[in-house]
Amino acid sequence: MISGRVVAVERDEERDYLVARIPIAIAGPNRVFQTVEADVDTGFTGWLTLPTAIIQELGLVSHGRRPTTLANNEASWAYMYRVLLAWHDVLRWTPALQSEGRPLVGMALLSDCRLTAAAGEGGPVVIAERPR
Repeated sequence: MISGRVVAVERDEERDYLVARIPIAIAGPNRVFQTVEADVDTGFTGWLTLPTAIIQELGLVSHGRRPTTLANNEASWAYMYRVLLAWHDVLRWTPALQSEGRPLVGMALLSDCRLTAAAGEGGPVVIAERPR
């Protein structure tokens, strides 16, 4: 089980937005793990995004570019990497797109999981393996 919290993120002058945030343990080819806080993005259909700084820290190697569609429906290209991820006590190589901003966990990574979140600041976020 992976546990996190709902946090308020300042977005504009009028209000804050709530974001489900979880810790993820990731490593590059040297298998030295670091924990980063990632936002759960149910609108992102991919696995994971990582900012350039984390990609460089982990020493990840690009596996080329691939076409992507951004949330505003704009077509774009992003570099693809593979990162070693500790997910539900299993180590797995996971695709990660380079994207500036906070790391994101997408729906492909959440496949076969149950996501629950108490939608209020400080509310618990739990990602559990879905019973089979």
